[in-house]
Amino acid sequence: MPTMKPTTLLLFSAFACLAPADTIRMRDGSELEGEVVSEKDDHYVVKVQVTKTIRDERKIPKTDVLEIVAEKKDALAFEEIKTLVPTPDLLTLQEYERRTAKVEGFMKEFSESRLLKSANALLKVLDDERKVVAEGGLKFEGKMIQASERAAHAYPLDAQIAASKVVAAGNAGDPTQALRAWTALESKFVASQAFLDTRSYAQKLMVAHLKSIDNSLATFDARMKEREAGLARIDERDRDRTKRAIAEQSAAYEAKLAKEKEENVKWPTLNPNHKEPMMVTKRLLETEIAKLEKLDPSKIPDGDKAWNDAWSVLTGGEVDRQTGTAAISAARSARLPSDYIALLEAKVPAK
Repeated sequence: MPTMKPTTLLLFSAFACLAPADTIRMRDGSELEGEVVSEKDDHYVVKVQVTKTIRDERKIPKTDVLEIVAEKKDALAFEEIKTLVPTPDLLTLQEYERRTAKVEGFMKEFSESRLLKSANALLKVLDDERKVVAEGGLKFEGKMIQASERAAHAYPLDAQIAASKVVAAGNAGDPTQALRAWTALESKFVASQAFLDTRSYAQKLMVAHLKSIDNSLATFDARMKEREAGLARIDERDRDRTKRAIAEQSAAYEAKLAKEKEENVKWPTLNPNHKEPMMVTKRLLETEIAKLEKLDPSKIPDGDKAWNDAWSVLTGGEVDRQTGTAAISAARSARLPSDYIALLEAKVPAK
């Protein structure tokens, strides 16, 4: 069989970056990227990527081959696991364990890899953070917070976390989820600085969402007529199939709404082809926007301070029951939720 020309080899090599491959170094100085699928007495059978969708199989005489450098599978696998660190905020213990298992799997499969040191570094980061989470801590704003620190700042810290979920969902373009997160923040952390700091963001999000819904409602009838006209223009068989698909989608959406109603979800999932949920959300938004505009921050108690003061009194050394009860009374006056009051009560001496 005639030897492949260097120019031909370079042509195949140009396409090789489309998929992982072995590197075949030729005696004439050229290189070929491909997958060695078999070896015969006098030649190799190599699959090369000719285009994005076409692979060709070639026979290469062994006399023309200087060496074959096998595909570095460990490097490819490491590209995946290296994205596991740095970790995002608020990972659960289960998620840490999942990520740790991936790194350990890499180390077991590629026990001779030069990348083991880097994998070990990833594993150490995950292990250190996992231990903090296992003990009741968490990661927030890129920092690991020990369980003791988390407990000491429970109310203001949890309020900040709740507020971050509003902003994260809003920035991700999911206003419904952002509004649900806002409702959770408002219902539990209305006395927090995080609530006040997020108020402006929530107002802007509500105004923008209301405008979007108003546009959808204004075009609703025209869109429904256009859909019917479009159905009338297509083949009868396709029309029936499309109508069934629309009906199935509608039934699934209505089932979702029913479940949300059963779970007392305030902000329903919206669908531009269903008018009533949009009307409900429009009314809710108008009410919420008006309420936020009238909100007077000076009338909101400082819940963060109330928590910090009570915690300081109850954990600052020996404290009698009367002093502890007074600290908790002040926390109640600041409208701290019952579960946070319970945390403080647990610190009050029995006598």
